[in-house]
Amino acid sequence: MAGEHPRTRLLTVMHSPVRLAILGSLRHVQQVSFADLREALDLSAAELSRQLALLEKEELVEIAKLRERRRPVTQVRLSEPGRERFEEYLVHLRQVVQGEVP
Repeated sequence: MAGEHPRTRLLTVMHSPVRLAILGSLRHVQQVSFADLREALDLSAAELSRQLALLEKEELVEIAKLRERRRPVTQVRLSEPGRERFEEYLVHLRQVVQGEVP
């Protein structure tokens, strides 16, 4: 019996171009400030907030509100489960784009 096609394992929450870019950016850092992430991805603050809220709801990212030199700073990072789920997503995405069918 043939196995499940890799496309069925792609999480739609990650498949949005904006959320994919966010996760891809976070994949290479421990954490990043909201402002730096917004600038790097050329997004409005409102759009980034909306997308991060969706990713946080799915427990893919963690958001921390801190104070640095008396100024509020929002830090964003991939959660450990989020990092693992994103790596799995990338494996399945590669299989789909390379035409690998079980």
